[in-house]
This record gives sequence, C-alpha cells and structure tokens, in this order.
Amino acid sequence: MGLFYFLKFFKSNKVSTTNFDSNEYVPAFWEDDYCQVEIVPFENKAFILKQTRQIDELAGKSKNNYGFSEIFSRDEMLTATISKKIRIDYLENTLTAFQFQKAKYIRYDKSTILNCETGKTKAFGFSNFTIFFDTEDELVKNIWIDIGLIVSVKQFDLIESALHSLGQKCGLILIDWNSLKLFDLTDKTQIQNYLMRMFK
Repeated sequence: MGLFYFLKFFKSNKVSTTNFDSNEYVPAFWEDDYCQVEIVPFENKAFILKQTRQIDELAGKSKNNYGFSEIFSRDEMLTATISKKIRIDYLENTLTAFQFQKAKYIRYDKSTILNCETGKTKAFGFSNFTIFFDTEDELVKNIWIDIGLIVSVKQFDLIESALHSLGQKCGLILIDWNSLKLFDLTDKTQIQNYLMRMFK
C-alpha cells in the first residue's frame, strides 16, 4: 500500500549516528509496522470490512503447518487520508494539547535514525504509545500507531481523549490489520475496547 511511498523518501531523512539522552523520547518502528495499525478516513469503512473478509478467507484457505502459503496484498484506501486536508500544525497542536511528546528522531529498522525536524515522518506520543504520520507539503498523508503496554490510568485517558478528538473532528477510524479489527474513533467505548487489550 503506502509502503513504497514511504521508502522513496526515508533515506533522505537519515542522520548520522546520534547519541541520545537517556530520558529522550525516541520512538521506533520497523518497515513491516508501516500503516499496519492505521488511522484513516471513515469513508473507507465498507472497503476495509471487505478487505478484512478477503484476508480472513485467504488465511483460512492457505494456512499450513508452517504458516500461510499465500500473501494478501492490500489495496490502497479509496479515500486517502490526505484528502481530509489535515494540516500538520493542526495535528501537532492537537497531540501536544493531550501531553504527547514530540520526537526529534525516530529509530527505523534498528540501525537507521530519521530526523523528524527535517524529514517527512513525524512522531508524537509516550514510551509505550506513538502516533506516527508522514506528510506532503503542509498536509498529513498517512497516520499509523505503535502501541505497547499501557500502565498508567492518566496515560490511558490522554490517549483515549486524543484518539476520540481525531475521530470527532477529522472523521477518522482505526484499522488494526494484525487482528483485522476496525474501531470507530468517534465512539469512546470502541476506543476503550481497543486500548484495554494493552492496559495492565
């Protein structure tokens, strides 16, 4: 899907080896994580549900003792996130209002460092939850998340509120392609159901 777009520009955003402060927020993701848990326009709901059914059917047919014999290639979203015209400064201000930290750098595939200040990929969040997004001109092109174990009630509430705000104000939903589960971000109960799986 959007992976090739991302790979086209990430190399130019690399920086030389950087020493980070032990308290600095430096999120990380792997190539396979790109848009694997993504936030997209609500208009894609029917399309996503169709894709998840197709993936589930193929998985059932191709499962073997070693995994799966076939790979499903997801189609591009019918309504691209950039069509919502979400400005970079709007998304950044929204996330910082919910106390999300702004990352200066991202660790990509372990050995590569991306510069968020000069590059097209940005990251905001906490040590165990990050919202990544890539950009085109002044607009947000794709949004995806990385979620770990949430151990703080305060943090849970901030993440829930931020996702709910994006759902209500921007008309967005969350699709977790790992579990093939779709969550409406205008519905706090659905957000809670998603986050509770990672809350201890």
